[in-house]
Amino acid sequence: MVVVRRGDPAGPRATHDPVVAAWGAVRRTGSATARDRLVRLRLSLLVAVQSGVAAAGAWWIANDVLDNPQPLFAPAVAVGTIASSVGQRFRRTLFLVAGVAVGITLGDLLVSWVGQGHVQIGVIVAASILFAVLLSGEGSFVTQVGGSAMVIAVLAPANTNLAVPRFVDGIVGGVVGILVALVVLPLHPIHRIRRAGRPLLDRIATELDRVAEAARNRDAELAKRALDTLRGVDTSDLDTALSAAVEVVRISPLRWHNHNSLEGWRHGAALMMRSLLQSRDLALNLESALRSDEPVPPRLADAVDSLAEAVRHVAVEWSPSANRPSRSQRAAMTAIRQAQEALTSGLRIGGVNLANDISIIAVNTIRASGVSKHDAETLRRDLAPDTATDPGERKPAADRPQAGPAGPLTHGAEDPP
Repeated sequence: MVVVRRGDPAGPRATHDPVVAAWGAVRRTGSATARDRLVRLRLSLLVAVQSGVAAAGAWWIANDVLDNPQPLFAPAVAVGTIASSVGQRFRRTLFLVAGVAVGITLGDLLVSWVGQGHVQIGVIVAASILFAVLLSGEGSFVTQVGGSAMVIAVLAPANTNLAVPRFVDGIVGGVVGILVALVVLPLHPIHRIRRAGRPLLDRIATELDRVAEAARNRDAELAKRALDTLRGVDTSDLDTALSAAVEVVRISPLRWHNHNSLEGWRHGAALMMRSLLQSRDLALNLESALRSDEPVPPRLADAVDSLAEAVRHVAVEWSPSANRPSRSQRAAMTAIRQAQEALTSGLRIGGVNLANDISIIAVNTIRASGVSKHDAETLRRDLAPDTATDPGERKPAADRPQAGPAGPLTHGAEDPP
């Protein structure tokens, strides 16, 4: 069967205009619901505690143990290591410490040349930033160079004896920040991914509910609104959680045992990201079919309802056994069966595309719930025996080999089968 699929065109101008995109981000932030804000707060709680502990520890070491005068660089670098570098702490910390050293050196040198005063402070900061840009375009390095030079120029413009203590402060802050984040209070990699993934899956499921409603009521505008929402779904929290989890498992001795489990969760998250992209195709094809006055039988709407249930529950349950399918897996199989039944009702090209989209998302959801590709096919054959072909095969990208074993984006056991 040859499937003709409309591409998902680029969004409006806001996608390419940085000013409009930034304004859109501000508006989304301002319109965030109380639930969204609580989710962000929960995800950031551990980072806030880590930052507080690191700042206090760095200040204590630099001030009380090393007796450095005004050791403000120590807590500043410690907090910067934790709060600004999730997923890349070692790399960013090196840039932060290097920025402190370069900034202090430049600050002392330039103060000895141009003197002190408000004009001189501006010249010193501007010259330090330009020099930092010549050395590296890394934002944290450039910012730290400019900030360190400014502090030297403002607080002690003629005292070169502070250069070494400031550099030591930077090293202390970086080391304390890494130790707190990766040894003293390391985040639990699986819990972090789970907390970040649930709101995302809930959002996808909610929009699939709207797609089903649009199909049932033949409402092309509702399908378009669902498509616009799906295009705007923010995956940054999950991306950050995955990056941070990889870093913690790689470096923290307390989390080395989570390595195999993490690979499974990364695989499951990748499959659900594909489902998000495919759901945009689903909404787009529905809108196209409705505007072209193509038949969209109720069975297709039922299939999308089942699909929404499958996506919603994949975040809260896990059943790795093909002999004991979970609620999410059964809902996904029901969606495949309903989509296949709709194919026998004389669909045109838009309806065929809808059925294929549903089947692809359902197969990805089953595999993301902790089932291997082979076991997912066993489930499909058991619960949808009339399915002639593997819907997941229609899109090669959906079955691209992964580095780790199939794993869950779920609430259950950590180790994938």
